[in-house]
Amino acid sequence: MPPERDARGLATVQRAMAHALRPSVESVSSHAEFAGPANVAVSDRLAVYANNARQFFHGALALTYPVLRRRVGEDFFRQLAHEYRAVHPSRSGDLHWVGEAFPGWLVARLHDTEYAWLADLARLEWACEEAVAEATEPALALAILGMLPPEALDGARLRLQPSLRRVESRWPIWSVWQANQNEATAAPVDLAAGPERCACVCTSDDGVAVYRLDVEDYAVLGELHGGATFAEAVARSNTSPDVLARLVAWAFGEDLVVAVNPSAPA
Repeated sequence: MPPERDARGLATVQRAMAHALRPSVESVSSHAEFAGPANVAVSDRLAVYANNARQFFHGALALTYPVLRRRVGEDFFRQLAHEYRAVHPSRSGDLHWVGEAFPGWLVARLHDTEYAWLADLARLEWACEEAVAEATEPALALAILGMLPPEALDGARLRLQPSLRRVESRWPIWSVWQANQNEATAAPVDLAAGPERCACVCTSDDGVAVYRLDVEDYAVLGELHGGATFAEAVARSNTSPDVLARLVAWAFGEDLVVAVNPSAPA
């Protein structure tokens, strides 16, 4: 058989196999593309692979969203994973990314229910996953600002760690996340406690740090993260230079700053 025909035949089998393992395909009674022992039904053989694919998907999702899984329990989490996979099956050989669309899917799935807040908790956990996947760059010390002439500070811009992610919610998602970081029984969190704003960043091999920020600090960090100068960050967030100074000192102290770009000459 010519090599090109072999390649086409393999591609046909691979496409048929991928289709058969999709969660929307309930069963397969026969497939001419599949060879094997005649005394074992094709559907039985495929069921083994389908079960493995389902378990790997669930396992990857559980590793990405451990707090959410703990909050809803294994049974409900497995149900959510099954429903989610039917709409968003894995499209990559890297299972790290199977949970990318999960927070958005939860928004629609839990809308107008008492569990709507779980979508924001999922956004926080996915932000942590994104932070882990990003590179960590060497951080600068606060002393570098002292090398700039005073008149250049207003026009200075900071470049922050590529792993930095920000999440804002009308629910206390940081408190829920924090309460579920050990094996002990999590303390209950009052969901009526109000909004919380978080920053996630990975700056070392120790994993992701998740910070809770107040309204002003979150606004200023967002402006700096977006490339605003010091003066622009103060003006756009409608805050004071003192708030900026405190936030900048904190960012340097937490190894978030990887570059300082002074204002361009006039």
